[in-house]
Amino acid sequence: MNSIARSMCVLIWTALMSATALAADTTALDIALGFENETIGLKGSGAPWIVTTPGWTAEQSEEAKRSGDRGAFLKVVDADAAPFGNLLRGLDATPYRGKRIAFRSMVRVTGDGRIQPWLRVDRPDNARGAFDNMHDRPLLAGEWKAAVIEADVHDDALQIVVGFMGFGIVQASIDDVVIEVIGAAPDAQLPSPPRPLTGQALENVRAASKLVSYIRFFHPTDELRAIDDWGPVAIHLIDAAEPATDAKDLAHRLGDALAEIAPAVSIWPDTAAAEAKAVSRTVPEGATEMVSWRHIGAGTVARMQNGIYRSVLDRVQLTTDASIVDATVDVSLGNGVSARIPARVYANEQGTLPRGALPDAFASGPARTPLTALNRSTRLASVALAWGVFQHFYPYFDVVTTDWDAALSAALASAATDGDGHAFLATLRRLVAALHDGHGGVYSKDLAPQPRLPLKLGWIGPQLIVLGACGDAAGHVTVGDEVLKIGDESVADCAARAAQQISFATDGWLGAVSPDFIVSCPPSGASVSLQLRTTAGVEYGIQIKPTLECTATDVTLQRPANGAEVAPGIRYFNLDRTESPALKTVLDELATAQGVIFDLRGYPGQAAYDVIERLIDEPSQSARWTVPIVTRPDRADMTWFESGRWRLVPRTPKLPKNVAFLTDGRAISYAESIMGIVEAYKLGAIVGATTAGTNGNINPFVVPGGYSISWTGMRVLKHDGSQHHGVGIAPTVPVTPTQQGIAEGRDEVLEAAVALLGKKQ
Repeated sequence: MNSIARSMCVLIWTALMSATALAADTTALDIALGFENETIGLKGSGAPWIVTTPGWTAEQSEEAKRSGDRGAFLKVVDADAAPFGNLLRGLDATPYRGKRIAFRSMVRVTGDGRIQPWLRVDRPDNARGAFDNMHDRPLLAGEWKAAVIEADVHDDALQIVVGFMGFGIVQASIDDVVIEVIGAAPDAQLPSPPRPLTGQALENVRAASKLVSYIRFFHPTDELRAIDDWGPVAIHLIDAAEPATDAKDLAHRLGDALAEIAPAVSIWPDTAAAEAKAVSRTVPEGATEMVSWRHIGAGTVARMQNGIYRSVLDRVQLTTDASIVDATVDVSLGNGVSARIPARVYANEQGTLPRGALPDAFASGPARTPLTALNRSTRLASVALAWGVFQHFYPYFDVVTTDWDAALSAALASAATDGDGHAFLATLRRLVAALHDGHGGVYSKDLAPQPRLPLKLGWIGPQLIVLGACGDAAGHVTVGDEVLKIGDESVADCAARAAQQISFATDGWLGAVSPDFIVSCPPSGASVSLQLRTTAGVEYGIQIKPTLECTATDVTLQRPANGAEVAPGIRYFNLDRTESPALKTVLDELATAQGVIFDLRGYPGQAAYDVIERLIDEPSQSARWTVPIVTRPDRADMTWFESGRWRLVPRTPKLPKNVAFLTDGRAISYAESIMGIVEAYKLGAIVGATTAGTNGNINPFVVPGGYSISWTGMRVLKHDGSQHHGVGIAPTVPVTPTQQGIAEGRDEVLEAAVALLGKKQ
């Protein structure tokens, strides 16, 4: 998988990060935050701008200026010290409350990496305000580029924090940094109370939900292509459809709702006479061509800069050639209603025909009312839009078992009665979980973080084992103890409830992710009783309080130093988030070892790629990444485009052939690209457990209410063309840690690899 997908976990983590800064006292509304006078220091120095990450430095410099006397120069000095660098500044939000602001800067990037300006609005009690870290439009190497982030400041905002993140071996000159007020923040959409959605009303909303996706992706009129936020459109159709009394009324309501923006779409009740359904299309006067969508992946929702997903308009000139087909698609919307969608529309030099209109309510602009998940219609629209993306573009419905139509009904019914943003987050997560996609996830920057039990847990078969503790739990539980009950729930019930919100393709990924869901607790923060059992079989109970103050770490992840000799002649190297410079420092020791153990129980850095090139004897390549090409609804006639594969070439110094790779369910995406090459070319023993079975570039999008959804937008096949999704990379030497081994602080997977390589010496 390419660098976009490789950075997925870092991007998601960054979007949820919490940085702190000393707020500056200012009453000016438009303010220059540049580096003519403002100093740069380390955290705690009192300087307005601070560097908060090890391995990175920033300084005022004349060489970094674009205007004035000087700018800021941000650079990495130790790429292994932190996953990213951060230069930030805070300011008092009080003067900006109720306003829309713009954070502007000019940045020049050099090196192999990216810079992401970011802005965050802090609110009381950890409530989330606006957040944008430009992960979908990072700044890459080149000349000076302008960066702009616009945000609405809540009426209760406390602080605005802005900054610049650096990823990779990168340097940046930063100048002309300003905060500007660009207008009043628009009033938020008024909340509406939850209300059940059942029977006829549910079927009506299902029909509207499907119709939204059909016109969005397969009816390429100028009016529809001008819509950059489909939330208001989905709300418009859903609100129109829900009260319908029968199929005839529903068809009439949907037709009226589309009259302005899609006049060429026909909708009818299935009981209508045949002649009423056959709406003829004559060539409009002045038409010179026909246009249609060709989606390479879900291109119209792609947000990654320079991503491989894109949607293009195919144009065919009108001639007398009979091969030009006036393509229409008849689709069943359910509940006794069907629609005819012109997938090719007529056009001339002025645009598509017949002309429609785009109401002001659907147009983009700063005056648009923000949509809140506290509004029932917004939640229903979010479900409709998310479901539609997957319905037409998810590449794995042929290998996963799910009733996607039933998933739509369940999500709509749940969304209608959700009482708050957290409840709706769970609804969206259950919808995405039905995809069985390890990349599938739903996140919200607007929701306050939930308290968690101060425990780190992990699975050993059906046993849920303590791997670490902090806060109230520290000193009361022991690493290796088994959790039997949490509150009144058995561990099995806790696990089943967590699994409903986790999208997983293999049990390994479920096992890796579910403990974090299990320790998440309701926002009330009330104390929770736990029942545990020691390795000696003694049961005991404790009361612990969920907290935001500490996050327990997995003490079993303490691993040997890179290059360490873990047995005579056998050396160890941890690939988890390790970049190439760290490999170079111990490369000679590894190359002359009798055997090497590479640890890939996690997510690798660039060092993993370098290792593979030192193990192969001839040019090799990665697995097959294929992107769906979609021109018709419901994945009909879907074809595939094979995107570029890695081309690996042998490098020196060579590493020994006596090699083992440690892996398990935590290995996903880029990690599986590496492990797939190991498996295909038999580059070493694979010790541990099966990987996550999920690879391919993600294609994230946002639905109304501020929920970000990630998913896999391409299909990845193994080197031999066989299925990878849900299969993963299986170990050649399966090893399952034991409760006793964890309690004793042993790494039984590593021990098995040491024993294996020792026999081969």
